[in-house]
Order: sequence, then structure tokens, then C-alpha cells
Amino acid sequence: MKNTHAKALYYTGALFLLILSVLAIAITVFVTKGNQQYDENTISVTGTAEVSSVPDIATFSFTVKETADDAKTAQKTINEKITKILDGLDNLNVDEKDIKTESYTIYPKYEWVKVQKTKEIAPDGTVYFPGNNQKRVQVGFDVSQNVRVKLRDLEKVSDALTLFAENAVENLNGPHFEIDDLDGIQEEARLEAIKKAKTKAKRLAKDLEVKLGKIVSFNENGGGYQPVYQQNMMMAKGMTFDGMDESYAPSLPVGENDITATVTITYKIK
Repeated sequence: MKNTHAKALYYTGALFLLILSVLAIAITVFVTKGNQQYDENTISVTGTAEVSSVPDIATFSFTVKETADDAKTAQKTINEKITKILDGLDNLNVDEKDIKTESYTIYPKYEWVKVQKTKEIAPDGTVYFPGNNQKRVQVGFDVSQNVRVKLRDLEKVSDALTLFAENAVENLNGPHFEIDDLDGIQEEARLEAIKKAKTKAKRLAKDLEVKLGKIVSFNENGGGYQPVYQQNMMMAKGMTFDGMDESYAPSLPVGENDITATVTITYKIK
């Protein structure tokens, strides 16, 4: 009887341990799935590619300002200046769609001016002047227009700079030599990075003596774009091109822009 009872306890304990083992395995699988880990072996490879391309456009931004006694006069004058610049850009065959007004502002202009002191007599007969002899008065209006221009003929960059200088634009920023179809170049770099990653995966699988399965993960990192920035130093110093011989026109090398892409691909392995 004692042996039978001992056997029953033994089988009961063994069954309990078996149940605990099954539960442990189930919990492990659940946690693994919850962390998005794969129940099969994987390998990850990274590919990086860089594509160089010659810029095909130059961009400029500048400001035209005017101050006048009244808003109507200020607006009329600034419109005349902008029209003259637009006519010049039209002569350079710049399309209207490549000229954009980024902002147009008009504000009253104030200045602090001295006012004539007025004598005041205190109740006790003392004569004195007020301490404050200045006041803020409106003296006119400031009008400002910011414009961005895209130039597609790079041979006319110097002509554009001359046009801006002759019309006394302010805050000239450019030329910036850029790639117009940047998305297309980035796609080219991405495809080359994928190709390199796949080649690396095949070589690694051969070295490990395994076979590649399906792709289970793909990630593209930011990569980078390095544009070429060139600014006319003569404009930066406030100099103009009036009466300047063509042989002194600024030299503005375009160079190349580098676009990089990095991808990471994860494969199941068999």
C-alpha cells in the first residue's frame, strides 16, 4: 500500500514538472514573438552607395526694399524696381514658373524725434522743463519683397549677378548650385545600395555555408546630400559690376554634388 502511494506521488510530481516545462516553453515563445524576434536564424547586411552628379540649376534669393512717406508711394516704387528685375530675368530666358515671391511685407516706420521743450509753472511759481524731450512718431512706410529665382542655364549665372547688382538688391544669397531632379538621383543611389547589400548577403551566405531565404526586414537610413554652395564674393563685399570688363567676371566653378544612400536587409537563412 505504501509502495502504491509512493508511486502515485512520484507520477504526480513528474506530471507537475512536465506541465511546468511546457508552460516555460510557451512563455519563452510568447516573449520572443512579442519582441519581434524570429524563430529562425537570420542575417543582416548593409549596403552603402554614393552617386555624384553635376548640378544643373543655380538658385538665388534676394530682397528689394523701399521706404516712402506713404504706403501707396512705397508700393509703387518697389513694384517699379521688381518689374525692372523681372524684365532683366526675362531677357535671360528665365521662365515665370522659376521666379517666386517668398514674402511681401509693409510696415509703418517710426522714429524717435526731439520735441520743443515747453515751460511749465508749478503752483509755487517755479518754472521748469519736462525731463522727456523725445517722442515716437511715424515717418513713413517700409515695404519689402523677398524673391527666389531658379536659373537653369548655368552659363548665365554671371549675367544674373550683374543684373542683381545693377538694381541694388539687398540680402543676395547665391548662387547655390543644385540638382533639379534630386529624387531621381537619390533613387539611383538607393538601387545601387540595395544591389551592394544583396551581393554582400550572397557572399556571406556562401562563407557560412547556408542558403538565403526570403527577406524579412528592410530599412533605409537617411543617407546624405551635399550640395555645392558658391557665393559671389564681390557681392558679399558690396561691390558692383558697373563698367567692369568681362574678363573680370567672377569665376564660379560648379563642381559635383554627392548623394549617398544606406540600406539594411535582413534575410532568413536555411
